[in-house]
Parts: sequence; C-alpha cells; structure tokens
Amino acid sequence: MTDFVGDSSEAVNHPAPHPSRTMRLAFFSRLDPGYLVAAVLPLIGIIPTFGDGVIKSADAPLHVHRIFAMTSLLQTGNLWPRWVPWFHLGYGYPVFNFYPPGVFHLGGILGLLGIPIPLAFTLVSALAWMLGSVGTYALARRFLPGYGALLAAMLWAYAPSRLYEIWHQGSLPQMMSAAFVPWVFWGLATAARFPTRRSLLAVGLPLAGMVLTHQPVTLVAGLFIAPAALLLPVLYGWRDRKTLPRRLAAVFGGLILGAGLAAIFLLPMAAELRYIQAAEDAPDVIPYLISNFLQPGELFSQPAPMDLTDLRFELPTTFGLLNGVLGALGLLALVRQRRYTVAALLALALAFNTLMLLEISLPLWERIPFLAQLRFPARLLRVGAVFIALAGGASLLLLPVRWRLVGLGAALALALVSALPLVYPNQRFVNWENLSALDEIRMETVEHNWGTTSYDEFNPIWGEKPGWDPAVEPEEYITDPLRIVVNRLDMIRQWPELQVEQIDSSSVRVTVASARPVRFRQFYFPGWTATLNGQPVEVYPETELGQITIDVPEGEHIITLTYTGTAAQMLGALVTLASLGLSALLAITGRRPQSAADRKITAEDDSLPPRPAAAVLAGVVIFALVNTVYITPQTLWFRHRSPPDSPVYMQTPVHVSFGNTFELLGYTLEQTTAAPGDLLAVTLYWRAQQEIEREYRPVVQLVNLSQTAAWAASEPFFPGGGNTIGYTPDRFASDVHIMRVFQDAPPYAGRISVQMFDAATNEPLHLPDGSDRIILEPLIRIQGRGDTLPSALGYRFDETLELACAGVTRDGDRLHIRLGWLVRQPAGQDVTTFVHGLDANGQQIVQNDTPPLGADYPSSLWLPGQNLLAHHSLPWDEAIESVAVGLYTPDRRLTITQNGQPVPDNRVILPLNEDTCSP
Repeated sequence: MTDFVGDSSEAVNHPAPHPSRTMRLAFFSRLDPGYLVAAVLPLIGIIPTFGDGVIKSADAPLHVHRIFAMTSLLQTGNLWPRWVPWFHLGYGYPVFNFYPPGVFHLGGILGLLGIPIPLAFTLVSALAWMLGSVGTYALARRFLPGYGALLAAMLWAYAPSRLYEIWHQGSLPQMMSAAFVPWVFWGLATAARFPTRRSLLAVGLPLAGMVLTHQPVTLVAGLFIAPAALLLPVLYGWRDRKTLPRRLAAVFGGLILGAGLAAIFLLPMAAELRYIQAAEDAPDVIPYLISNFLQPGELFSQPAPMDLTDLRFELPTTFGLLNGVLGALGLLALVRQRRYTVAALLALALAFNTLMLLEISLPLWERIPFLAQLRFPARLLRVGAVFIALAGGASLLLLPVRWRLVGLGAALALALVSALPLVYPNQRFVNWENLSALDEIRMETVEHNWGTTSYDEFNPIWGEKPGWDPAVEPEEYITDPLRIVVNRLDMIRQWPELQVEQIDSSSVRVTVASARPVRFRQFYFPGWTATLNGQPVEVYPETELGQITIDVPEGEHIITLTYTGTAAQMLGALVTLASLGLSALLAITGRRPQSAADRKITAEDDSLPPRPAAAVLAGVVIFALVNTVYITPQTLWFRHRSPPDSPVYMQTPVHVSFGNTFELLGYTLEQTTAAPGDLLAVTLYWRAQQEIEREYRPVVQLVNLSQTAAWAASEPFFPGGGNTIGYTPDRFASDVHIMRVFQDAPPYAGRISVQMFDAATNEPLHLPDGSDRIILEPLIRIQGRGDTLPSALGYRFDETLELACAGVTRDGDRLHIRLGWLVRQPAGQDVTTFVHGLDANGQQIVQNDTPPLGADYPSSLWLPGQNLLAHHSLPWDEAIESVAVGLYTPDRRLTITQNGQPVPDNRVILPLNEDTCSP
C-alpha cells in the first residue's frame, strides 16, 4: 500500500506530510463508518416515541415516577438512594435496594440538568436503542464483514421484541439491559481473543451495566453467558493451548470485575432479600408462567399492521418472520463457507432460546434457581434477538461478493417494511403537569401498583397487614416528598394527648403525658436510625403494619429519623469503589500489545465502504423525516384506522349491549377444537357506549352446552390493567383471552360464554334480554377419546354405537345406572335412552327416558372412537329386579345385536348390583 499516487519522480517532489497529520490520517482510516450508521439506524423508530409525555404503555408511568424519585433524592446529596419515603402510599419502600437503579440514575441526572422527567425517560429509551444497535454491529464484526454486521444491527434494532418493548411494555430498565447484551458477548469474544488486562474492561463494564439495569435480563442472559465464558477461550486457544489459562483468566477476570462494579447493588440485594415478601414463593408463579409460554406458531410470525382505533392492539411476542428466514439462510451461508464453529454456536444458542420459550421447557424453568420467578418466558426474546440478528446478518454471505452491497440494500428495506406495522403509535401519551410525589401516590391508589411494583414484592416482612390505607395529608407531598410523619391514628384512637409538630422532613417534636411508643408512617427496614433529643435510640417495627416505632419517655422531645444504610450496603459500595479504581488502573496501564495481527486494520478489507455507509445513513435520515412530516400525519400506510364500530380484524359481528355501558362489537376465533391442556384463544372487541368512569372486567369461559359446567376460564382485568376509566365511544378495545382447557375436560362440545363485571361490586352487566352473558355461536369441540372403557358387553346399536359396559347400583332411594358407550360410526341424529325398572315378571314399574348425556353432548355430535360414560337414575322400588335399557329416535328403536345375533325387543337387560364399567 503506497502513500502517494503517481511515479516515484513525482512523489519525491512533494513535501512529506507532517507526522501529526500522518497519525490523524491513519486514525481516521481505521474508523469503521458502520458504527455511525448502526447508531442512526433506530432513528425511524425513535422519532415517533417523542410526543406529549411518555407512551402509555404497561410500565412507562411506573418508571417515570421512579426517575422523579431518583432526581428528588439525588438533589438531597444522596448519591445512591435505596429508600423512597413516599412510595407505598407514604409508608416508604426499598425499591432501589432490590430493583437495579441504573436507568433511574441516568434519568435522574438528566432531571438534575433541568430536563423534564417524561422527556428524560424517552431520551434514555432512545439511548438504549442506539446502544444496542451499535453493540450488535460490534459483535457481528467479530465474524462478519461490515455489510453483514450492519444488517445484523438493523434486524436487532427493528426486531418485534424491541418494538413490543417500546409500544406495549415500556420497561425502560429492560430496554437498557437488553442493549448491553450484545456488548457483553462482544466483551467475552474480545477477552478470549486478546487476553490483556484492558480486555477485562470489555467484559466487566457491559456486564455491570446489564446487572445494574434489569435482573430478569441478567438472569436469562446468564444462561448463555456461562457456557460462552467457557467455550470462547477454548475455541480461540485451541491451536495454542499454552494461552488457554491466560484467555480463561481474562474472561473470568472480566466477569468478576463486572460483579465487583455492580456490588453496590448485588451485595445488599442478596444479603437483605430475606427481609421482603419476594423471598417467599408465590403460589401462582408456576400456573402464571405456564399461561405465558409462547405457542409454536407465534415464534416466527409476521406482525400485522396496527389498528390506530384500537385502544389495546396486541403487539406480538415473536422473533419475526423475516428474522427467522434470514437467520436460517445465514446459518446455511456459514455452513457453506465452512465456518462450522460460528454456525454451530449460533444454532445451539437459537435452539436453546427457542426451547425455553415453549412449554416443553417447563422442567428447566422449575429447576433453574429463580428462573420461574420471571413469569414471562418471552423475556428470552431480548437475548434471542441478538443471536437471530447475527445469523440474519450472515445471510448476505450467500450472495456473490459483487452483489452483497445490493443485497444489503434490499435486506435493509425488507427489514424496515416488515417492522413498519409496529413503528406507528397506537397508544396514547400520558403527561403530568408539575409532576410530584402526589402523582405517584394517586397512581398507586387507582391502579394498585404498590410502590411502583406489580406484586408488592418489595414489601418488608414485618407487620401482619400490607399497609394499603390512604396516605395522610397527601397534598403535603407536593412540596415535601421526603416527609416522614407520626401515625396520626395513634393520636386519634389511642393517645389523644399526644402532640406532634413537624419540624422538617425527618424531624418531629412530640409531647407525651406519659411514656409510650410513638409510631411513624414509614415501614421498618434495616438501616433506619433515630435520635431522641440528639441521642441514638432503638428503632423497632410494631406488629400490625411493621411501622417504625420508638419508645418515648414522658415530656417534650425531638425525634429525627434517618436512613443511614446497613453493613451490607456499605460493603457493597466499598467493593464498587475499589472496582472502579481497578478499572481506571486497567484502562491506563492495560494497553494491548502491538502484534502484527493486532495492527491489522479491518477497514482495509471488509469494513463497510464509506460511500455505501453514507448512502444508508442518508436513506435512514431522509425516510425518518418523510415518515415524520408526511407518512405518519397524512397517510395510513402500513397501518389501519378502523371505524370505532367495525374493527378491521374482527371476524364475526355481534353488537350486543352490556348494561348500556359496553357494546360487544364482535369477536375473532381462529380455532374450534382444543384438547385438554391446550390453549383456546378468542379476541373480543368492546366499545364504550359512554365515557367510562368505573373499572370493569370481562369473564370468558368455555362452558358445556347446558351451561352447567366450565372447561376453561379467563378472568383478567380489562385491557389496560383494569383501568377502563376514560374509555370513550370514539375508539374500541381488543380483548385477547387465552384459556387453557382443563385437563379433566370430557371429549364433548361446548361454547364460549362472555360476561362483563363491575370490578368494584363484582356485579355483572345485563344484556337487553335480562341475561348476564352472551353465548357465542361457534361450537368448540374438546378433542380426545375419553377414558378407555372395558369391552365387557359388546352390544351393537345399529352398528353405530356399542354398549361396552354398564353398571346398576343402589344409593338410598335412587338406583344409579352407568352406561359406557363406544362410538363406532357417527350417529347422524339425536337419540334418547330409555331406562326401565322391571319387576320379576319383566313388567315395567318405573322409567326415565333422557338423551344419553343430557343436553351436554347430543349424540348427533358424537365422533367415532370416543368413549363416553352416561349416567342415569331411577327412583328405587322394592319390586325392581332388573333394568332394561335401549335407544330410540322419534321413529323407532335402534336395532341391537350381540355377537351378530339379534337381541329380543331391542333392549338390554341389566341385573342389579353389577358394574362392568369398574376396573
């Protein structure tokens, strides 16, 4: 490679460039423009997230309140807050001690800079999107050329799970933690390949970032990090086994460094977990986990375009069809190029990830510690999105070299088109005027997400009651969110002579006529300290609610409460500080050795060329602008806007009013059969008939035809977490119900029952005809043959049915008859069973004629191969000696044969007290 163009005589006539200029040119020549392009790729999706506030997704409001809390606590000089005094209705909550506070710190810093909290949320979300895109590009560059790595970044940035996170779930910590996943694997590969002191930082920093932002992502990523940490050093050191110890030391040293950097959170979380409710196993964890496994058909589905009129358009949890196709092609390309190791690693990672998404993996979820507590197997999509993006990027290797840039352009366009149905907003934005602690308290009161959690899992274990009573003087939290007040009920109910004066947020002046305990409206937790008139005093929890209690002698006293932390918290902070110091030392002294291989400039051979990089960059920016100023506001491209009374995805209209409050517009039912243990899904479409001011919840069941039993049920809160307040007639809400058919459901047929209940009173809304439910028309068959019956009798009825067994037993004043039917051929019509009690002379004394299975399963619906056990009864009479049974239609009795011989009178005579159906 020459520095000049032309022959040597011309070259010597030019002055030599200054050494500093030469170094700058060399530096810029090593820059890979793909990193910049990867950072900009998410721009098309990011811009729509900036609106009036934050997207009203499931978790976004919670995290806005946490960022506000972090900002407020940082303003007091508390650099690592753990306790939020006004959370949990003013009882206080150790949320930052058990929920990684990384993104809240970042958002809190933005808040300190004067950025509005909702905007800080959106900015951190955008940062996570860009960080993950660049990380995927960096990881892909370990084994792919620039164009393949850029496609991988695109597939990650617009993966359905990423867009689901943005528009549906809104978990800011999960977004950021997922963005660190590719960086962790990049760090593992870096440390295994270049085992230097500085390479420890490549592992430790992103690992700490992941740990300090979201525990579930850390846990599921750990399922892949652990084997990668063992395999990668072995693979890189296979040809030079003397370097294996050094490679292993670099990888595991980096993991240890990451744990040390996160020790400020990890150590107290582990040491103090026993003090909160999350330490106890919740009884509903496994059933809830089972209900959230993906179905095989969901794994690689193409998301449908959004319906902007739908208040609750369900975004899919899937890898995506395009990602699946390109991923498969990429694995094939790697095999064709004989890159078997990379292909095998990606294939194994994707296979295990896919397995863990399906119910077949339940034993693993139950056996791996803490895994079942995650409740949502779809969390693994955040990790799997990295692997399938890497495989998808490799798909370009199938093309000849001269066509790969063209293939890149086509693949980027396809990825964008497949993602656009999920990019456009269908959720409302929510904002707060003068956001304060009172807004968080009001949110808890309305939505019951105590302490900004879903299950109140961080509630301290002290106290017999959870502490859900209304906050005391809540308006005071607007100006003084850190206030800790004396429990005023003590003053009213027990000690009316107790006098209290609030001095500041943490200090009160109390006057008592005699010695007594004083309780504060703040949960007890290790780390609280108190002073009485400047002297330390014991703090302990009272038994009812676990409130901080202090024994106060007679007289006037000043009590000050302070959360000073625990030994585990201080130790964790010291370990993190030491790890930060070590990281700085490694960054300064741990320069990589300049071997010939290390000096190789990737940009010289397979980096993304500058011109294609500029073209992609310009294309992204231009499309983002066109999308913002024209496509989104002026068109309905890539999405729908249904009339509020006619959803585009609704298959069957119903239009039935429930209490003049909600109209069931109709439903979509994709299946009419289900086996016991299988899932049955139905989507209902509701429209408010007036502005809704209360909360309602639907109850959907699969019931038998007589509506006397249910074989599956779904009773979730209405879309929006039970909060129907504010629903208006100009929009509708899709309502997906996924029911698991009970394991003991008989092989009958049923229908779907729909009710709507007032969530507060639990009273059903009535239909115009006075009923409390609607029965949907489609017949739902429960697949299966039923329990095998012993073939003891062998009576054939018209060669369509066989009476395989029977039993007649007496129970008090009733005679119970069991008839075991084996269906040979479809009956084709409904039949009736006659059951006659006969005396010694064969004369009829009593009778009871009914359909074999009553109204639950008419015989015209019976299917060949089914075993059906019917129950009948007769009133007992001492004269009864036997029972005669048979079948008839309105026209005739069915002909009965046994072993090919006709049976007299086409009836079967059964003796008393014999039961051939019992084993």
